[in-house]
Amino acid sequence: MSPPRTQSPVVSGGDPTSEAPTHPAPGQVFPFPHRDGLDPIPEFAALRRDAPCARIRLPSGDRAWLVTRYADVRLVLGDPRFSRTRATRGSGPRMADVPTLADSILAADPPEHTRLRKLVAAAFTARRAEAMRHDIARLVDGLLDTVTAHGRPADLVPLFTRPLPLAVICDLLGTPRRDGDRLDAWCDALRSLTAIPDAAVTHAVAEMTGYMADLIADKRRHPADDMLSVLISARDDEDRLTEDELISFCVVLLAGGYGTTSDRLSGMIHLLMDAPERYRHILDRPETIPTATEELLRYAQTNVQANLRVATEPLTLAGVEIAEGDAVMAINSSANHDESVFDAPENLDLTRTPNPHLGFGHGVHHCVGAQLARVQLQEALIALTRRFPTLRPAAPVTWKTGLKTRAPRTLPVTW
Repeated sequence: MSPPRTQSPVVSGGDPTSEAPTHPAPGQVFPFPHRDGLDPIPEFAALRRDAPCARIRLPSGDRAWLVTRYADVRLVLGDPRFSRTRATRGSGPRMADVPTLADSILAADPPEHTRLRKLVAAAFTARRAEAMRHDIARLVDGLLDTVTAHGRPADLVPLFTRPLPLAVICDLLGTPRRDGDRLDAWCDALRSLTAIPDAAVTHAVAEMTGYMADLIADKRRHPADDMLSVLISARDDEDRLTEDELISFCVVLLAGGYGTTSDRLSGMIHLLMDAPERYRHILDRPETIPTATEELLRYAQTNVQANLRVATEPLTLAGVEIAEGDAVMAINSSANHDESVFDAPENLDLTRTPNPHLGFGHGVHHCVGAQLARVQLQEALIALTRRFPTLRPAAPVTWKTGLKTRAPRTLPVTW
């Protein structure tokens, strides 16, 4: 059963698509053409209406089914008949012709996934995230001191939205903060669809895994009270991880905990400044920032694609017969705009409640760091409005292109 529909918007300011959605052609190449911004993607709206389980051709040339409605996306993400392992190992369909981290938690099905997730779950509980809130708030204030010292105009990406999650995840893992520029380039490479050649993606993956192997070797010599030391102990003392799993685990935690949160924060700030009444809303009512954060997570169509899964048996999905071995891609950012679940989903309603969005996924692969990300996003917005009540754009945003996600590359502001 679908969750209850949301209340009517109170603060909208959303930008409905100005063009009528065009039905994508059967077997159309995916992803769809890039659009700057985070507003609704018209192709997804057309598919939800006319072809909620549509045939597409991936950059690799393989075929897949694209799933866009809320109930169907939840089914794919939560049903064990859709395998991540089958989509990352062996000779099954692939998103692109580049190596993946086949030993990572993102590529695993239960019970292997359960074993890996248990190793880090305790570090990412809601209680642990709340315990870190004070330190995160202090870190946020320090970064905003740097923004103030820089003066107007300032680009919030290198000064604020990138260093905040980088510091949080590096301190949690026990890895150095100093390599932000390299990590930024590697994270973009890991999410590349067309931004860089396949050979460059392969090279970046090799560089990042080599970098992590060197950090692990150093941490073995100098263990500390951090997650990386815990994972090394699970590998060396308890034999609960292979060496490749250990390296892949750390790459995923670093890339996911840093790159994804950084992009979401910069996107949220852009959306708030894009319509002044949005920023004024949280400025005047800071107690609503947790609710506003959830709506920003729902509204922003950040993901233009999703991890592939492969059907392990024949089944019917949205009236379509799916064969065993077929690839399926469930787009959570499209599900978050499903008109049967959310009233006026094209409106950004900062008071929307309830808000059962799938911004952090669903099922066993629900983002393990969701609560920690929420604390960072909330504290960033709380401090930003307190310190910069007149914050506004100083120049147009530039956008990352050719990636699996949409996000600002620069975020120039003044105050």
